[in-house]
Amino acid sequence: MKTAIVVSGGDAPGINAAIDAYARLARESGGQVVGAQDGFAGLLAGRLSELDGALLSRLSGKSGSILRSSRAPVLSAPDAGERLRAVMRANDVENLLLFGGDGSLKHALPLLERWGAPCVAMPTTIDNDITGTDYTLGHDSACNFALAAVEGIRATADALPGRIFLLETLGGHTGYLALAIAHASGADVALLPEYAFDLDWLAERVRRVVERAGYALVVLCEFVPGIDSLRDELPRRSGIRVRYTALGHAQRGADTSHYDRTVARDMSGLAWQALKDGLSLGAVVMRHGKLTLREGLMPPQDKPAPDYARYARINGL
Repeated sequence: MKTAIVVSGGDAPGINAAIDAYARLARESGGQVVGAQDGFAGLLAGRLSELDGALLSRLSGKSGSILRSSRAPVLSAPDAGERLRAVMRANDVENLLLFGGDGSLKHALPLLERWGAPCVAMPTTIDNDITGTDYTLGHDSACNFALAAVEGIRATADALPGRIFLLETLGGHTGYLALAIAHASGADVALLPEYAFDLDWLAERVRRVVERAGYALVVLCEFVPGIDSLRDELPRRSGIRVRYTALGHAQRGADTSHYDRTVARDMSGLAWQALKDGLSLGAVVMRHGKLTLREGLMPPQDKPAPDYARYARINGL
């Protein structure tokens, strides 16, 4: 069996560990694995290369992806299916292993099914926002990166009290990542795109926290409405200095955690077995704490809003 591995969209910690694990299984079983550079754009252009086992082993714990990704919308081209089948035939590729986030899985999998290209997908995004799975590879690593930043913030906050600290996380237009970080860090406020908030309420909330504890920690998602004016308005309305930290894309390149390395290897095992057994289309997902294989397409609807009860507890609502 010969598999082509494709990384589509944003990268996430754990991808290299999963690629290494899958390639090892293939080698041990007499199979072959090639990688597409530059996502589906590279695949359709036939940019496939053998994956060096020694190099994969050395990079398995590194974040990012040994296979470059791409967001180029090449699959929407009228001849994309024909080109894909031609590349697979020319290179004796029997199936695909796809790493991707919400957009990649929603848009690519239906096309691959239509074109008759066997594929197993691995949900990979630090945002943890993919419908049909409780966990996406890379989320834990991104949370750990943020928690390390929180410890640094708390250290300086204790040393020089009387400030409000805003910590901006990635997460896009969904607040799952920010809520997970706020909950685990014991933040005083969590601001998410899904839930509107009143700026006067926020100012009063953090003012009381600073009076009681010496400082306040607010964790907010990058696309919270009004985020651009928050840094100016919050100190004016609260009367307290504000210090802003944006984790940015360093969070996506966080060190791969023990949990994500373990999940990556277990996901690869399920994907390998599924493709070996002749599965035409599916994804490795986590449901109720257990990895399992979901056959067919992922659910088309968006994931429900983050846990409101947890959001309310953090914010004292």
